[in-house]
Amino acid sequence: MSKSKKRKKSGFVVGVDLGGTNITVGVVDRSHAVVASAKRKTKASIGLDGVIERIVETIDRACEEAGVTRAQIDGVGLGAPSAIDFDEGVVINAGNLGWKHVPLRAILQKRLDMPVVIENDVNAAIWGEAKLGAAKSWNEVLAVWIGTGIGGGLVFGGEIYRGPFHTAGEIGQMILFPRCSVGRRTLEEHCSRLSIVRAMSTIAGFYPQSKIRPALAACADDGAIGSSTIAECYSAGDELVVRVVDDSAELLGIAIANAVTLLSVEAVVIGGGVAEALGKRYISRVRESFEWHVFPSTLKKCHVVASELGDSAGVLGAALLVG
Repeated sequence: MSKSKKRKKSGFVVGVDLGGTNITVGVVDRSHAVVASAKRKTKASIGLDGVIERIVETIDRACEEAGVTRAQIDGVGLGAPSAIDFDEGVVINAGNLGWKHVPLRAILQKRLDMPVVIENDVNAAIWGEAKLGAAKSWNEVLAVWIGTGIGGGLVFGGEIYRGPFHTAGEIGQMILFPRCSVGRRTLEEHCSRLSIVRAMSTIAGFYPQSKIRPALAACADDGAIGSSTIAECYSAGDELVVRVVDDSAELLGIAIANAVTLLSVEAVVIGGGVAEALGKRYISRVRESFEWHVFPSTLKKCHVVASELGDSAGVLGAALLVG
């Protein structure tokens, strides 16, 4: 940011939730309300420069909706799907964006001419939940976000815990089945939206009456069935969808039980597009599995709850990180 320019604090900050599929931007006021938002596809295939341009354009669009100029924004907080060197503002390895060691803070500060904070996307989301949502009552919290992939984050002592190697909380990479082939070993490879769709496709032939079969056939090449479609069939009791989703919920509960046994946190907040779409029944299945497997049994007191902020968690959490 140019040293010659002094910004007068307006109280408006911008939160950005950068995902492999979507960029979501919110303009947040002093009371932590999202006064305007904008969303567009990330299009990671267009490369780093193209995605940066789309981030900037989405920020400008949100500002326009809020009736403020970019010059009136005090700063930007951005959550990215990667381990983040927080102090340096570097995206270490965002696989679904194809980025490695990208100095995103420096790039955006130069492009926007304002302060920028870069954080892991789920760290940002759980920070929003810790300050404004489901985790307000606890100081030791694990976040598990289920979407296209699975991410995690930790709050210890009321602060985000990143670890010395910047990867703390990444529960999605927990190995569940070490003897399986590559692509079938980790939690993410069994419980994310893409893995749920893959599992349904694999056994769809045994469920000729399943309502989701046409959608599976239509997306055979890219697995692009949305969480809302899966949730609709799940709520309707579709046998194929219920079998796969409930199996994934059981595995997720086991992984959470392992993490809680290790960390002894007070609460686990489950969020992300899949969890939000599938709702209470899914969360209940995860909780049942968690309680069955956690050790020692006193850890059943750990609260397993759904996100309260939903789609706004990442945006609000990122905005809250702006000093």
